[in-house]
Amino acid sequence: MTDVPDATAADGPLVVKLGGGMDPGPALDDLAALAAHGRGLVVVHGGGAEADRLSAQLGLPVRTVTSPDGTRGRRTDDAALDVLAMALLGRVKPALVHGLRARGVAAAGVSGADGGLLTAERKTALRSVENGRTRLLRDDRSGRVTGVRPGILHALLAQGLVPVVSPPAADATGSLLNVDSDQVAAALAEALPAAALVLLTDAPGVLADPADPGSLIARLPCGPEVPAAATGRMRHKVRAAARARRAGVGQVVIAHGHTARPVRTALAGGGTAFAGPGEELG
Repeated sequence: MTDVPDATAADGPLVVKLGGGMDPGPALDDLAALAAHGRGLVVVHGGGAEADRLSAQLGLPVRTVTSPDGTRGRRTDDAALDVLAMALLGRVKPALVHGLRARGVAAAGVSGADGGLLTAERKTALRSVENGRTRLLRDDRSGRVTGVRPGILHALLAQGLVPVVSPPAADATGSLLNVDSDQVAAALAEALPAAALVLLTDAPGVLADPADPGSLIARLPCGPEVPAAATGRMRHKVRAAARARRAGVGQVVIAHGHTARPVRTALAGGGTAFAGPGEELG
């Protein structure tokens, strides 16, 4: 696979989300090839694995929240939010910007709080299932994205730069909130608007059997219902991908980040693609 998708003036940028648990090297190589051919790119990253490592170094426990529908997320009290911000903004993002620059790509790191890029609203209460019982958590510092002002991204893209975007976001008072990085990628793809959204992860895509890498589901609808096959963190990715496709992003794929040329492979039919509203799955 040598062809690089053409970039035209009418194209929106390509938004690529790099999962926090994957080796970013192959994706950075592929992004550099796309950038060299003039493709507009916006990179969004997670960083849960690095936040866990930093928590261990600081002697802080890592806690998770499991919602009643089985979706898992990070428990974000004040201390956990500080660790997450340090990991994302002080470790993960600089490493990705350096990795792109080392490959000849002019990249610039921004956070969701920079330039009013992402506004979020704090979740007033989280439902957490613990030992079979549901509890309400009211001190969590996580939120949901409620607004996007993509002007800073358009300005960077116009200068030939590749924005590397990291959570967290800011609420109306300027306080930081932990927001899901897959939802960030979807919100940015919708607002730009993007020509395509690729969510790279450490799995081949959505699997009918999470234990069988050969059970890839090649195509899913973009409805609000999450298929039973999507478990754990994959539920976040499916929700984000379906949201972006419903909002009109032309191509949306969840794909493996550990393959050669993972971005181009995803765009060429690898991974799990999402059908648009009213489209057939076949």
